[in-house]
Amino acid sequence: MRLMSTKISENTEFKIDIKTVIGIIMITASFVGMYYTLQEDIAQAKTLPPVEVTRLEYELKEEWNEDMIIQLQNKVKTLEETSDILREEIKITSTMIKDGTEADGKLEELNKQLEELQSRRPDTRVIVKEIKVDKKGRKL
Repeated sequence: MRLMSTKISENTEFKIDIKTVIGIIMITASFVGMYYTLQEDIAQAKTLPPVEVTRLEYELKEEWNEDMIIQLQNKVKTLEETSDILREEIKITSTMIKDGTEADGKLEELNKQLEELQSRRPDTRVIVKEIKVDKKGRKL
């Protein structure tokens, strides 16, 4: 295997057209501009107070989650009570059909309980607070 070596000396010539030179200058200028812009943004960010919006958002989300869990628990409890009442109504109705007798007002009592459950709806409130921020997410 033969290695080729090139010697660069005073007589070595490079041929670059003007478009390539202008392109290299433009790319270099773009990188330098981006670097200084980034440095300015970093310096400005160091002078700003720490962002407290994230803590507020976290607390609001936690409060909302807690409220939703309580609402869901209330709904499940209401559904379980409704299910129990409906099972009891079915038993009484089937007994009445078999025997041909009345169940001493038990059916009316169960209907009243069912109506009370239907009128008792959990409180569903959602609190939303709008916070204005700039493009970088800083509180205005």
